[in-house]
Amino acid sequence: MKSTTAFASLALAGAALASPIPEAAAAPSSFKINGVISGGSGCPQGSINVDYNNQGILPIYFSKEFTASVGSNVSPDQSRKNCQINLDLSYSPGWSYSVYSADYTGYADVDSGVKGVVKSTYYFSGEQAQCSSSLQINGPYNGKYTKKDDVSLSVWSPCSGQSLLNVNAEVALTPLGSSASGTIAAVKETGKFTNSIYIKWKQC
Repeated sequence: MKSTTAFASLALAGAALASPIPEAAAAPSSFKINGVISGGSGCPQGSINVDYNNQGILPIYFSKEFTASVGSNVSPDQSRKNCQINLDLSYSPGWSYSVYSADYTGYADVDSGVKGVVKSTYYFSGEQAQCSSSLQINGPYNGKYTKKDDVSLSVWSPCSGQSLLNVNAEVALTPLGSSASGTIAAVKETGKFTNSIYIKWKQC
C-alpha cells in the first residue's frame, strides 16, 4: 500500500494548550500507582501494563486485543475497540498534578477509502472538566504512526495525596461491510499499542 499523511485534530473541552516544557515544580518525594482497573472491548481487566518513572511519565502498554479491523470477512464488532482505564494514584500530601501531554504510538494498514480514528479522553474522577483529542488516518496508509496530544486538563488533581485519573482510549475504522480492509492500533514489531502520559506537579 502507498503511504499517506495521518491528520490530527484536537477537540478540547474545558482545556487549554500546554507548553511543551511546562513551568512546574519537581515531582513530590512519594508517588505510587496503587492499582489499575481497565475495561472495554480493547482491554479486558489485566491485559494492560502501566509503569512510572522519575521523568513524570506514565507509560501504558496495551495488548494486541486493542486492535480494530474492517473488511469483507471481518465481524462488524471488530471495527471499534474501546479501553477505559482508571488509575489509582497516591502521592505526598500537599501536592497536585495535571496531565499536560500524551503520545500514542501504533501501526496502521488501511486500504484506499478506509478511514481510521484514534481518540483519547482524560479526566479526574469527581471533576467535570475533561480533554479529548483525535487523530484521523486516511487510507491508503501502511506503517507506524504517532499521535501527540499537546493539551492539558483545566483542573488539577486533589491535594489530598490520592486521586483517580481516567483515560478513555478508542480506535475505530469505517466503512463497515466494504471489500476494502484495514487494521489499526497494534505496533507491527511488538504487537503493542503504547500511550505515554506526561504529568506536571505543583505544591498546593
